[in-house]
Amino acid sequence: PGAQSILQHRVIAGDSSNATDHVRYSISFRKYKKQQNSPEFTTPPSSPSTSPDQLPLLCSSPQPSKITQSPITLLLGDSFLTPLDSKLLGKGRKKVINLSKGGNKMPDVMQDLESFMNNPCNSCYYVDQIFISVGTNDIRNCRYHGVSKLKGELFKLVRYVKEHFNKTKIFIQSLLPLPLSPDNRGYIVRNVLSFNQIIFQVCSHERVYMLDVFGLFLRGNFRDPRLFPDDNSNIHPNKRGVGRLARAYINRIHCRQFDPFSPN
Repeated sequence: PGAQSILQHRVIAGDSSNATDHVRYSISFRKYKKQQNSPEFTTPPSSPSTSPDQLPLLCSSPQPSKITQSPITLLLGDSFLTPLDSKLLGKGRKKVINLSKGGNKMPDVMQDLESFMNNPCNSCYYVDQIFISVGTNDIRNCRYHGVSKLKGELFKLVRYVKEHFNKTKIFIQSLLPLPLSPDNRGYIVRNVLSFNQIIFQVCSHERVYMLDVFGLFLRGNFRDPRLFPDDNSNIHPNKRGVGRLARAYINRIHCRQFDPFSPN
């Protein structure tokens, strides 16, 4: 545009019959791009008989398009996550992949994550967040001996995830209140609370996030019966309870609040 503006104000050429010499000027601007991996070049001289608008433009060679990875959220773990709908969690703004399976324990989560990494179809994804729900199936083998031995397994799981996804936000979900009966009341309460404390300690030490949903399923100091099946024999939430759990995940997936672990 600048060149076109200047060309509108050319110096008028003189009459050959006059004694005074007159010179006609024509000014043009061109932007010449350097070719990649080639030495710098100079602007080719323009011929007096060549119109400025006919000068060739030098363009760089076409560049290969860069492969951009799409950010995704991964859900891994036990059956508490299987009812969560990936599309509803993503809200049309983010892709969520749910790899949870019923009965999964901590070693199973590492195997599922390894399978995901080894699948070439997943190379187009950048894992932005990982949510893990474990512990409910693990504490079944710790009825009367406590859950302290699970602390080492949880450390191993978290460090495995951090090793392979060192720029990913990692969330460990707390256990939900489990149904109680006269024969299991003591160790169920003790083991659930103890394992949630272990989750807190591991997350604090490894600087990952704890998604604490335990209080969302309480009514007063007891398990909220409105969020679980009426027979009190199923450990999983009912439809209303799944909705409450889903809202907790949606809030975390799309959260823009202050991040205490962010380097910025």
